[in-house]
Amino acid sequence: MKWIEKNLTYVFFQMILLAAAISMGRMGLFVSHKYLSPFILVIIEILLLLFWLKDFGVPVWRLHKLLSDCKTQKDIAENLLDQNAKDVIFAKDIAEILKARMKQATLENDTELLDKQATLTALQSQINPHFLYNTLDTIRGQALVDGNREIAKMVEALAGFFRYSISSSGDLVTVRDELSNVRNYMMIQEYRFDSRYQLKIDVEEEEEIALDYLIPRLTMQPIVENAIVHGLKDTMENGEIIINLNLVGKDMIITVSDNGCGMDSEKLNEINERIRSERSISNQINDIQSQSRHSSIALTNIHKRIQLLYGNDYGLNIYSTSHHGTDVEIILPATSERMGRT
Repeated sequence: MKWIEKNLTYVFFQMILLAAAISMGRMGLFVSHKYLSPFILVIIEILLLLFWLKDFGVPVWRLHKLLSDCKTQKDIAENLLDQNAKDVIFAKDIAEILKARMKQATLENDTELLDKQATLTALQSQINPHFLYNTLDTIRGQALVDGNREIAKMVEALAGFFRYSISSSGDLVTVRDELSNVRNYMMIQEYRFDSRYQLKIDVEEEEEIALDYLIPRLTMQPIVENAIVHGLKDTMENGEIIINLNLVGKDMIITVSDNGCGMDSEKLNEINERIRSERSISNQINDIQSQSRHSSIALTNIHKRIQLLYGNDYGLNIYSTSHHGTDVEIILPATSERMGRT
């Protein structure tokens, strides 16, 4: 901000000096005219200087004052685009430059944030996961020795879920592997909540080829978790989550449905608008601090990941009716080739 004010002040006074120099040059021409007295020439030059100040000097000074009253680049852009500032010299041009700079700064901030998250993830991944795997295998083995097959089964599911979640084998996995991870997750939840929920996976025989198609890792499980935490939160028994897979033309449509409480049209529209918003990554992460928005953060991230990989024709669609459950539709290209964007 200070450099803008300093430079504008410099320009303002340089323009006055330039005008004075021009005036002196003109005065020399007028002096050579034998019919005009020096007094009249001075009056004319003063009038010329006043006209120049009105047309150029005053707008530059107003711009200097306007910038001095602003504290942020956003304030400057808003004030320069204000109706009262339309006669300030270069107001619109400066406002557009500042808006472009603020947009670039936001992108740079998002990039820096992602870099920090990647660094944190890398540091976290240095924790040796084999210690946990070996511990879980030991617990599972002891459970089998003691004849407690339920505990052994749950520990095996937990180990599989954990191994899948932190695997570094790539962002894209097969639908088959993704469904296996969902089964492990649901097995843990069914044990925790005494079978209040059950999972059904519906894949027609002619569409089993889709099990070998690719899907971004951890696409389904967060949606299933969202259904349990929000859709089925008040369900004491017979909670149901159904995963249906269909091939439509060149697309693969996976629908995750629950028979929970659903939501009204206002809430549904709010969530659909939020996952499609153009808000910056940093603002989305800040939303996690608000519990009321936490339910849509995972959906937003999944939607944006899919669009980043495959384009705007793909992503999530959400349908819901109050007291009649929710359907989350995942639209992906039907392919086993790693064709996503990098």
